[in-house]
Amino acid sequence: MPSSTVARLLDRVALLFTAYTRDPAHPQGCARMLCACIHIMDGHELNEPFAPDIHYRTPQTQSYLYIRMAHHGYLTACAKFVSLPRSEEEMRRLRTDVFTCECSLPENEDARRLVQRLHTFGTARAQFELDDLVHALVRHLAGILNHAVMSQSVGGMTAVGYITENHVKSVMVRPWPVDTITQVVPHGLRQSMEGYAASLSLSLRRRPHEALLLFSTLLAICGSPIILPVLTLHPDWTSRVVDIAESLIDERTAMVGKSVDAGTEESWKDTFMLLVECAGDFSDTRYLDEGELNLLARVETVADADEEPKESRSLLSVCDRLLRHLPCFLDGSNVFTQGDMASFTQVLTIHGAAFYAHRLPHECLAVCPQILDYYNQERNTASAADPSTLAFHSIDWASTMRCCSAPECHETFVTVGRRLARCAGCGLLRFCSRACQKKAWKHAKLPHKAVCKKLRVLLEGMDFFEHAEDADCGLQSFVDACEEDEELGELALDCAGHMYDLMAEQHDIREAYMAEAYREMQKRSLSRGDS
Repeated sequence: MPSSTVARLLDRVALLFTAYTRDPAHPQGCARMLCACIHIMDGHELNEPFAPDIHYRTPQTQSYLYIRMAHHGYLTACAKFVSLPRSEEEMRRLRTDVFTCECSLPENEDARRLVQRLHTFGTARAQFELDDLVHALVRHLAGILNHAVMSQSVGGMTAVGYITENHVKSVMVRPWPVDTITQVVPHGLRQSMEGYAASLSLSLRRRPHEALLLFSTLLAICGSPIILPVLTLHPDWTSRVVDIAESLIDERTAMVGKSVDAGTEESWKDTFMLLVECAGDFSDTRYLDEGELNLLARVETVADADEEPKESRSLLSVCDRLLRHLPCFLDGSNVFTQGDMASFTQVLTIHGAAFYAHRLPHECLAVCPQILDYYNQERNTASAADPSTLAFHSIDWASTMRCCSAPECHETFVTVGRRLARCAGCGLLRFCSRACQKKAWKHAKLPHKAVCKKLRVLLEGMDFFEHAEDADCGLQSFVDACEEDEELGELALDCAGHMYDLMAEQHDIREAYMAEAYREMQKRSLSRGDS
């Protein structure tokens, strides 16, 4: 398709969605044509089945970067449409409007022929409704925003891939979203998250995969404000994730010993990777506190007649079930590899151990040995952790955070609506306001003045940000520098203790994972007579 035709099509669709967002009662185009447009934008041909009607594949297309670079208005209009909260009356009118075709043909001949072709999309279906349109948009935005995160071209609650301001400025035309606050959160934080949650709810009815991907991506970019609106509409949300895992396992086990085409296997692998990546996002303590992680991870139990817990349906159970059934995915596969199995085993074990720390006392799940062994290993070895290793991870945590570093403050760049300024002294911690920075400077328990200069000297002495992009290389370089320079090693010990205390203050970190480690550092520090 010529790029000029694509450009005219995108501009036209942007106008349609903008009109719907401003005045839901004013019909501008039918669901069939809009779904066809999005279908094309997601890399499909018009003669292919509608994406939700076939096996799940991760939304990915070569044209995403082009769309993100050249059509900011189109993507902003899509985000506005999906994130706009609507009343029941507005939803009723919108359902009627998108079912009624009032499309006008453009004057340009190429565009006219394209619009006519778009109306033949999905001829096997009787009609396209609002739920189809919303699902297509959820899939589309999930793919676009996932592309932004994976390509390290958007900042979020954490600096994904250590994205820096210099990296962004080096791009001649910055890809969408340029301004997360106005483009991804266009109706204010609370209303936008409620709007996204409502759209995710509609999408769940067709297929939960794309909704899960968009939920996970919004969590990575905007942080925890998306959690409560989603769980308010769907308290059984974790059960939907379990359903995806169970369906995947059931489909695979039913085909054991039978010939499976590559397309089906690729779909299984994409679903597997979706579950694995989302488990990582939903266990990330960089932007989830204890209570939020509990909301996402904890168990919904199915009780029998005697009210005894019979079945666990939690994110822990997802990791557990996938780990137990990994071998059958490799059996006779031309898509899954031994390397995939090793990688999946490692990450599912780590995330499963994180969810295990948040299990309910009555949970009856018999956890697979890998998860339980890793959990116990982390608990038993925490006090023996090397202080320079802990220092690296604590500074790495602070360098990726996009929330205020003042104790007791939980503002983020999303909640305040702008980028948070770094401390001019240490160049590491961020604060939402001058008032918070002053409060942190003389805080009774964790005064920033006690560590600010030390952090600056440590970071400069280590060239921390130069090596941080490669986590393994950065860690080893950091540890080697601490061993070679005794003064830097002592600074690392001081800074690590302070930073882990700050992490605990900010995120209520569970004792099973963090407390023993930084208590041990404090003990060593006090034994040297340090304050």
